[in-house]
Amino acid sequence: MKKVVACLVLLAIAAAACGWYAYLHRNMLVEYTEEQKLAVEMPTKSSISLQNMSAALTSDDGSMYVIANSKKTIYKLDASDKIQYEIVETPDTVSELNNFNELAVDSKGYLYTVNTVLDSYGLRVKSEQIVRFTPKGVFDRVIHRLDYYDQNNKKRLRVGNFKSLMVQDDVLYYYVNADSDVTQYRFGEGASEKQTTFSFKLPDNKYLEEVQGIARGSIYYSTRSGEIYSLAADGRSSVVYPLPGTNRTNRNYPESLKADGNGNLYFLDYYMNAISRLNLKNPYVLETLFSAEEQQAKGNELSFYDMRSLMVNGNGELTVTVMDRIMQLGSNGEVKRTIDSALYSGGYRSMRLLTWGAALVALIAFSAAALIYYVYVMKRRISLMLKQIMVFVPIIVISMSVLSYFIYTNFSKKLEEESLRELAMLAHNGRNLIDGDKLEQMNSPLDYMNEDYQKFRRSMDFVFEGKSDFRNDDYYKALYRVENGVIYRLIEDDDSAYMYQPFESTPANAQVIKEGKVVTDQWVDDTGSWMYALSPLYNAKGEVVGLYEISKNLEGIVQHRKQLLRGIVQNLAIITGVLIVLFMVMTYFQLASIRKLRKSVTEIASGNWDVSVSIRTRDEVQDLGEKFNMMTQHIRDYIAQITRFSEAYYRFVPQQFLQYLDKRSILDVQLGDQVEQDMSILVTNIRSFYRMSKRLTPEENFNFINSYLKRFGPYIHHNGGLVNKYLGAGIMALFPNASGSDDALRSAIEMRRELDIYNMHRANSGYKPVDIGIAIHKGPLRLGIIGEEKRMENNVISDDVNMANELEKLTDTLGVSVLATEHVMRTVVNRDRFQYRCLGLIRVEGKDAPIVLYDVYEGDTETIRALKDRTKALFERGVELYQVGRFYDAREAFVQVIKINRQDQAAKLYFYMCDEYYQNGTTSDWNGTLSVS
Repeated sequence: MKKVVACLVLLAIAAAACGWYAYLHRNMLVEYTEEQKLAVEMPTKSSISLQNMSAALTSDDGSMYVIANSKKTIYKLDASDKIQYEIVETPDTVSELNNFNELAVDSKGYLYTVNTVLDSYGLRVKSEQIVRFTPKGVFDRVIHRLDYYDQNNKKRLRVGNFKSLMVQDDVLYYYVNADSDVTQYRFGEGASEKQTTFSFKLPDNKYLEEVQGIARGSIYYSTRSGEIYSLAADGRSSVVYPLPGTNRTNRNYPESLKADGNGNLYFLDYYMNAISRLNLKNPYVLETLFSAEEQQAKGNELSFYDMRSLMVNGNGELTVTVMDRIMQLGSNGEVKRTIDSALYSGGYRSMRLLTWGAALVALIAFSAAALIYYVYVMKRRISLMLKQIMVFVPIIVISMSVLSYFIYTNFSKKLEEESLRELAMLAHNGRNLIDGDKLEQMNSPLDYMNEDYQKFRRSMDFVFEGKSDFRNDDYYKALYRVENGVIYRLIEDDDSAYMYQPFESTPANAQVIKEGKVVTDQWVDDTGSWMYALSPLYNAKGEVVGLYEISKNLEGIVQHRKQLLRGIVQNLAIITGVLIVLFMVMTYFQLASIRKLRKSVTEIASGNWDVSVSIRTRDEVQDLGEKFNMMTQHIRDYIAQITRFSEAYYRFVPQQFLQYLDKRSILDVQLGDQVEQDMSILVTNIRSFYRMSKRLTPEENFNFINSYLKRFGPYIHHNGGLVNKYLGAGIMALFPNASGSDDALRSAIEMRRELDIYNMHRANSGYKPVDIGIAIHKGPLRLGIIGEEKRMENNVISDDVNMANELEKLTDTLGVSVLATEHVMRTVVNRDRFQYRCLGLIRVEGKDAPIVLYDVYEGDTETIRALKDRTKALFERGVELYQVGRFYDAREAFVQVIKINRQDQAAKLYFYMCDEYYQNGTTSDWNGTLSVS
């Protein structure tokens, strides 16, 4: 007993310690998807995609700091794009959301950022603080904190008052904007508190957007109305952009303003789709440093709608943040480097493996402790009531937990549907409050906060007045201007949103403009995940001149769902407790009648031989169980023997085969039974198996083949297939259902993926890798029983089976892993979910007419898939040119394919044939086919 107790204590300690460690490092177990949802991150993953980025900063030592995952994560990357650390901010309560804004780093590697705390709806700023992290990414201290209380209805939305974190000589400088007053603060190493350096006032009716510079006389700031001002040493402000005669308009709004310290200002210009540079020595000439038009001419597709920020260092080199990539530009605007993913460093991967190991150990230790506890207690002579409680209480708890999950899931779905209906209704009501004719009169950021602007703002909020069911703070509102098919931002519930910034055209907003109806949808960007409704705004002529948007932050909805789930769990916990008490009372009274079980068991023993009883209670119930078992043992043995016989013959004659012949069992099968079916045929073989088998003994050959078939055969069964026969080192399988083509393709893809794992295990054991070819064809075939009365077997007879065998031999020649015919691809139900390319008309040995073949490369390695995806259009264009006899053009197309993917065997075959035909001409009977025999 002491050993059992000691073992339980050790297992409990191990489970608690490892579980706590895994909880503290839980960010190592999950990752953000493109939809900004958390998903399990496998420990073997070596890289991560950088998604929904809002800012990036390159330090002097080449390290890069990135705010990603809709402002929820900060990554530090070294010069080789390896992650040094990541910071994931978690809110203090479920009624809050946290965002990272701004980045600055000193020469010692200390990182400064603004942590903005929003309400549960992701709109109102509750507080913000400038925080510092050590060079290891560990929280160090809070430097400055601001709290917001909505006094006099002056609330900050999405962003706070902190502006422009900058580091000079390892001293942090930043600004705080309060109405028309702007104050600069500094915080140096060794200082215990921040220090105020100076303040200045903004010009009348101007509102601060961004500030650059530290010392007066070299400070520049932009306003919400689109101007750039210079702050002189005496505190006076003067306009430096746009000046009269500048070759830009008031719509060239300067966003993400930056200065390089050499008299140059840089900013994003969404109106021109460009990054502009302004030399203050000649402010009348604005230089286009980098433009989307120029990049498109170079073949680099770039959407300026996804541009989020830029940073500039002292020598004029830029770091530009796009939602899905980071570009480093030279001082002349040339793209030097693009980053869209980050690698895990060795230390980071070790930490992830350690965290996964701790989580696994915790799970195993807990399961082992529970198992030992139950086995130990159940073997002891204790009250039957206590034993029943130990069994049924977990069942009740698990059942109630499952019930909680389904209630929560169904309610969440209905809540989301209801939210979309509410948004549509509010958007529809709100559009009647906006005057479309006056909306057309707003032409540039100079209209910011003018009379019409404020009237529109009041109208946008007015839709919630008098409606007790809706809170204005719950919803995000936006007003857009539509002009010549282009959508411009005008007014938004986001104090960081720019006026008259072009907005990306999406199918949803395009539908609103085209059809003039309210549309609901969901959206994910660097600010978070949203559900929204868009309504058209009309002028007096009935033309759509604007859009009115009402949206909700999905992260806020998730927080409310958590609160809902907590309430459901609490209520169900109370119900569960009451049920447990009632169960204990009922069990207590049922013990008085337990002896009646003897009669019931005797009645069961009189004919129901399928029931067995295993009782170790050391009481009268055990006596009844022993008599029952003695009486039924020989019956169970006989039934077990019959069952084993049935299971054995199914190994030789699959049950599906009997179903096709309309036979109930093997006893009904007669020689000559047959049926015709239209099926997909999959043939797979190990390539070069003959050479490999010569190096093995007969026993090793048998062991290898059985190991191989045991590993790959289940993928056929799991996808509804039937293994018709084993071809030595291969398999011939049939897929009979209406979705047989889809099932066969899925089976082939899964086998190719399993091959990578299989070869990895072989490599670990010192064996050479193997390769397989898979061919899939579809056609009519006849299944039946052949042989003679003393020896029969099932078989399939069809010319299409021979075709599948011949196609499998071509996979190695064509350099493809899965080869499918046109008949297969034409009958695929979900064709778009597979990755494939057309190989063209190919002549197969023994066949008169050529057939169209397809290379299904979804099961290939990630690198090969990426290369084939990249060259798919070019390859298929080359095939089309080849088939019409344009060999020179086709050859050039295949040359381009081979340059990108040097392992493309099919492209090489086409290239050689194009070159041959181009040089020497074709034969008179050539009909556009590729001969590979």
